[in-house]
Amino acid sequence: MVIKWKPQDKQKLALMSNANEILFGGARGGGKTDAGLAWLMYDLANPKYRALVIRRNATDLSDWIDRAKEMYIDAGGRFVGDTFIFPEGARIRTGHLADKDAYQKYQGHEYQKMVIEELTHISRSKDYEKLLGSCRSTVEGIKPQIFCTTNPDGAGHEWVKDRWAIPDNPTDIVTTFVKGRKLTFIPSSVHDNQILLDADPDYLVYLKSIEDEELKRAWLEGSWEGFGVEGAYYKTQIQKAEEDGRVVDGLYDPMLPVYTWNDLGISDAFSIGYFQYSHNKWALIDYDEFEGEGLKDVINRMSEKGYTYAEDGHYAPHDIEVRELGTGVSRKETASGLGVDYNVAPRLSISDGIDAVRMRFATLWIDKTKCAEFLKRIKRYHKEFDEKRGVFKDKPAHDENSHGADMLRYWAVSKVYEPNLEQARRIQKNRQRKRSMA
Repeated sequence: MVIKWKPQDKQKLALMSNANEILFGGARGGGKTDAGLAWLMYDLANPKYRALVIRRNATDLSDWIDRAKEMYIDAGGRFVGDTFIFPEGARIRTGHLADKDAYQKYQGHEYQKMVIEELTHISRSKDYEKLLGSCRSTVEGIKPQIFCTTNPDGAGHEWVKDRWAIPDNPTDIVTTFVKGRKLTFIPSSVHDNQILLDADPDYLVYLKSIEDEELKRAWLEGSWEGFGVEGAYYKTQIQKAEEDGRVVDGLYDPMLPVYTWNDLGISDAFSIGYFQYSHNKWALIDYDEFEGEGLKDVINRMSEKGYTYAEDGHYAPHDIEVRELGTGVSRKETASGLGVDYNVAPRLSISDGIDAVRMRFATLWIDKTKCAEFLKRIKRYHKEFDEKRGVFKDKPAHDENSHGADMLRYWAVSKVYEPNLEQARRIQKNRQRKRSMA
């Protein structure tokens, strides 16, 4: 008998796992794809077996299909349309995330096994959970499981790291539980793939030659401590802020007025940055991000903070002046009726706004705890990647990281260098008077 494929040690651990959600890899060259291909083969004798494979785009999916044909042909697999069909009736369907309805198209389907390759390319955990909703089993003897592979990069770096409780530098298997579901992360790198090292020793040389130290640690060693995304706009600025000690807790000063900059979506997420100014220094003291709420809800949130807001100190993008088709009233007018008069931030191009952020970032302090979500967003704000040409486009990717980044851009382009110091003195006097009366 000719053995065409044999699992290596880390692959064995992944194939044997009984976890509901298996995450395998976390570095380049760890044998992730072959492990996923083999994992799908255990139940091929069951005519009711249905599995789904998801890859990022059509090109990646085509590569996976070519590799699958090599492995599945001996099991009698035929590829028809988008599905591998096996003699007993088992089926493995394939799809990619480039479809506009990629996350909804499988709703109502049942797949006992699912493989998602390059999981961190799914930028939002809720999109992963939409796919997860189709991983279930009414077939006796087949436990529903999902097998994911990943590198420690991509827009979904943070949520994947959090969901599987992955440490910055994992060396051992990590097991955690989420809502009663068992999750297992099995780290594997090129050093665990002797077959690749023997066949292509130049690949290891390439990984060691990467000049970006953070990227090299991620791809070669499987480190999750860095930004986890290529093409990040503010990587240098955030690293400098952390080195300078400008990302700290407890920045709020009750004696100073609070300014807000807002990215006000309609069906998208809203984001609000709460800022204070003192002695040529801006401090982002708080951050809010939410979805599906109207202006009344936004203003109620701001009120519940208990901050004393600066007179004429609220800023929003120019589209707040656009009049609603149904009412003919703009959101700026609606907000004014609710007690908040928004200034309109200057309308600069996105590239000019990004340059403005980079220039002004050295004046910015950030509350480490209250702005933790903002820090995640801004770290992962990155250039859009052109899949066909294999290069970054000169524009940002629009994802869940955009809203916090847009808010910061509006702050950077607004010329509010001399806030009302007299107002700050009045706030201080009022607070002193209240304390004396207490």
